[in-house]
Amino acid sequence: MRNLAQRADRLKRRVEDVRDRVADVGARASEMLPSRSERAGRLRRFVNKHPLPVGVGAIVLGFVAGFAFPSTEFENRRLGKLSDRTKARLRQRVQERLEHVTDAMRHAANTAGR
Repeated sequence: MRNLAQRADRLKRRVEDVRDRVADVGARASEMLPSRSERAGRLRRFVNKHPLPVGVGAIVLGFVAGFAFPSTEFENRRLGKLSDRTKARLRQRVQERLEHVTDAMRHAANTAGR
């Protein structure tokens, strides 16, 4: 019986040691990770430093999200072919603008590299 109590005490101490180590590792990990305000500051600096690519990315993301969703029944019934033509023209224009912006950014990068 005494041997069983000793084993239980040792097991209890080991569990406490492991729990303390896990808490210590968690505390160290949270110290190493940037805080929410630091991440927000980094994002804000990135957006301020690169507004054109961020803006283009946001526009493209919006179009992709809009095209990713299927047409609604209402849209098909009321707008039908007009909607399809409008979407096709919009896709074409977005592609043209994206190519234009990409060319402008490439030209700016080449000019800056000289």
